Amino acid sequence: MSSESSKSNVPLQTTLPINFLIIGGGIAGLACALALRRVGHHATVIERNDRRSSRGEGGIRLPPNLSKIFFHWGLRDALREKALISHSILFTRYESGEYLGEQVWDQDVLRETRGVFMVLTHGELHDILYEAAVKAGVRVRFNAEVASIDPEEREVELTTGETLTGDVIVGADGEYGPTRTVVLGKEVRGGPTGLAMYDTIVPGKHLPEHLSKLRTDNGVFVAFGDGRAALAYPVHGTQDFAFQFYGPDPNPEGKYGDPPSVPVPEIAQALDLRLRDIVNNARKAVRISIRSHDDIDEWVGDDGRLVLIGEAAHPFPPGTIQATAMAVEDGAVLAKLFSHLSEERQIESFLYAFQELRQSRARSVRAGEFGNAFFMTLDGEGARQRDAAMKAKSATGQNVLEGDGGEANALWEEVRTIFGYDCEDEADDWWVQWGLLRERAISRAGHGDDDGGDAPHAPPLLDFSAMTVQVSSTASD
Repeated sequence: MSSESSKSNVPLQTTLPINFLIIGGGIAGLACALALRRVGHHATVIERNDRRSSRGEGGIRLPPNLSKIFFHWGLRDALREKALISHSILFTRYESGEYLGEQVWDQDVLRETRGVFMVLTHGELHDILYEAAVKAGVRVRFNAEVASIDPEEREVELTTGETLTGDVIVGADGEYGPTRTVVLGKEVRGGPTGLAMYDTIVPGKHLPEHLSKLRTDNGVFVAFGDGRAALAYPVHGTQDFAFQFYGPDPNPEGKYGDPPSVPVPEIAQALDLRLRDIVNNARKAVRISIRSHDDIDEWVGDDGRLVLIGEAAHPFPPGTIQATAMAVEDGAVLAKLFSHLSEERQIESFLYAFQELRQSRARSVRAGEFGNAFFMTLDGEGARQRDAAMKAKSATGQNVLEGDGGEANALWEEVRTIFGYDCEDEADDWWVQWGLLRERAISRAGHGDDDGGDAPHAPPLLDFSAMTVQVSSTASD
């Protein structure tokens, strides 16, 4: 497809391979390890659970800014074997099933992004990344639980008493993992919002006839309700459908990895009656609490080479389309920066450059996704205005995310910018505009031949906090 990125050549290789110890063997950890191996570094991933438990079985959506990264990495064929390309979103009312409108993805927009929308299960994506990482030379250790972390010594002790070391420790262990606590100096759990996402799978044979387009177009179904919502899409070659129900959270401690424990009929009593068959035949759901988190200023530990990525750095509302994308973008950017590593003294500067490159992007996208989760569950006058606006657009044949006359409104422009972002290009731009400048300044200062000394612990030569990142959505590589 012409709108898809075709860039899958061998990337720039580091001239100084170092050892990365990655804590967390989920999507974020495996993707980061694969990206680092692609540029020549060594990577070991440790995961507290066994492989089966770490896979997960709920659905996952890949936006264009994520699928294009995987295409860059040569995973196009593996994804096409498992994932479906999605073309549209169907919007209805949760309680009545009233049709609100549709969004069909514009091919011109997708051509600009160089990616596609895809849907599959978390387990399938985990398998793809695991197999690619191991083939690339990543060492993955399951059933390896962390007992303590010493960033200054760059050591991780396991509960078995074994000690592992690395030149850089990467925290990809999520919102509840130990690395977040080490960097922040305390446990920060976020606050309850009263809303949870309930994750499950439903056999496709129970899909009602009025939603048959979800199967033919690999479409996404979204139902807006009063304090509730539902989202669904096909997986397993349309044999099943991933369903994510949003509703009240009676106990704000639910998280990914918990066993399925919630009968779907208990949380979907008010759902459109035509979906009763789905509700009654769904597997028990996993309840994941939606928690509110303040942005954290530091992703890099003060006392050593420990850096946070993914949910450990920026917890997203569960089930949102950009949650996985931001985690994989983190790993891709970290690897791109470290492809330029030629001296040990550069390590700390690259870690702080990663933080500066990623923080504004992750924060703005996370804020938008948080708003989307609550936009779906609006009630009262806000819901009536939302629904009326969508129905008015639909009545004139417009896509419901577009403005009058087919012109993209501010929201759609924002979506295009998010989907068109190429994180690897942005990392390359940083090196050209800032990294090389720093190296030349060091050379002029006469420090180019230093053996490092205390350099890794010195402040960066440049003030990256003043840096601005320009988002691009160019159609050419």
